[in-house]
Amino acid sequence: MKPRLFRTTSVRLAALGVGFATLSTGIVFAIVYLGTLGAIRATIDADIDNEIAEITTQGPTTPLPAITAAVRGAIAAPPGGTFYLLTGPTDHPIAGNLAIPMPRPGWHNLTAPASHPFAPHITNLRARAEPLGTTGATLLVAENATILAELDQLIRRSFILAFIVTLALGIAGGIAFGRRALSRIEAVSEAGETIMKGDLTRRIPLSRAGDEFDHLATVINTMLARIEDLMNNIRAVGDEIAHDLRSPLARLRESLELLLLDPTRLTPDRIVPAIEDAITQVDATLALAAGILRLAQIESGARRTGFAPIDLTTLLTEIAETYEAVAEDAGTTLLTTIDPNLTIEGDATLLTQCLANLLENAITHGRATPPARSTIHLTARSTPPTITIAIADNGPGIPAPRHAEALRRFGRLDPSRTTTGHGLGLPLAAAIATLHDTTLTLTPTHPDSHGLTVTLILNGYEISG
Repeated sequence: MKPRLFRTTSVRLAALGVGFATLSTGIVFAIVYLGTLGAIRATIDADIDNEIAEITTQGPTTPLPAITAAVRGAIAAPPGGTFYLLTGPTDHPIAGNLAIPMPRPGWHNLTAPASHPFAPHITNLRARAEPLGTTGATLLVAENATILAELDQLIRRSFILAFIVTLALGIAGGIAFGRRALSRIEAVSEAGETIMKGDLTRRIPLSRAGDEFDHLATVINTMLARIEDLMNNIRAVGDEIAHDLRSPLARLRESLELLLLDPTRLTPDRIVPAIEDAITQVDATLALAAGILRLAQIESGARRTGFAPIDLTTLLTEIAETYEAVAEDAGTTLLTTIDPNLTIEGDATLLTQCLANLLENAITHGRATPPARSTIHLTARSTPPTITIAIADNGPGIPAPRHAEALRRFGRLDPSRTTTGHGLGLPLAAAIATLHDTTLTLTPTHPDSHGLTVTLILNGYEISG
């Protein structure tokens, strides 16, 4: 048995339980012991008092000859479960059926040796010695108390047996639960060591018992799955960043290299365009870095401190007015339906950026196939206790199997990367939604899978776009 078994919480809780069980057993023993034996002893004492009262009919002034006659008459009368001893002033026996030295006045528990009982099957007596006034004599009346002694031993043995059984069961249960808990902890430790070595697919096994260990394991496994997704995302993001940075840097290097290889090109009319092109490539690289940093800041949750009530109706109206002209220039019609008095808690700047990204994506990628005219419908309706905002286009949409890819950082559905952007629009909107405790999902606008609608659910609010 491993020594650390006895340091487990289960064993310690079992030991604590054994302690409380032992204490409870002791209390029950005290109640039974004192209550039962006390009731029997009180009954015997009452019988002795009544017997003494019948013998000393006149109390302390009862004549000694009358007491002697009463004692002898009591001895002669059946049954024989009561014992008497009457002694004179010098403690010499006068009458009685009990051959023992007279004890001092008061109550006594008398025990005879097992080999010399007071009478057949009687080894214990409950007795009272009573001085008899001025006569100098003493009367002792005793009742059979063997059953009292036997009951005393029975209760004591029962308590000891119950204590041993309780202790044994408690220790056995503690060891069993401790072993089980230790095996579960060792399974967690083993899984943790495997994960630390790089195997992010490892999970903590479940016992299917539905206990607190399974609940904790489920939470940890969910966390591990999230970490695995993040690590896979980081690997993919690293490749995407390298790919997106390589193109502008390669073009910048090529432009500068051409200038150096052909000095005749170093004329003012060519240097200025070359510098402008270099600045454009650097700006693209800086924009990519800024987007990554902004996404990281939003995902860290640092912007939650800026949450405040937002007049959503005004915010949406202003965004719609801004993008109406942009949509018109792109040959798209922007329609709006916004309910009045819409208010939510959040970061107005981030929500503006989120909705702007969704509108820009809809304008850029949601163009309908001619001759149909591209249309974007922005709606904001109060659906207590939620608010539903929808931005729906009638473009080609995104196939359902590629929805997750569209929401991934640098997830570009154009593998040739001929379109502008770095694939951060939807991921940035999703991060802002997550900051507002919202889940962003993509669904088709029409049953035939054409068009795109993005849905976010935020605590008491539902935002769709």
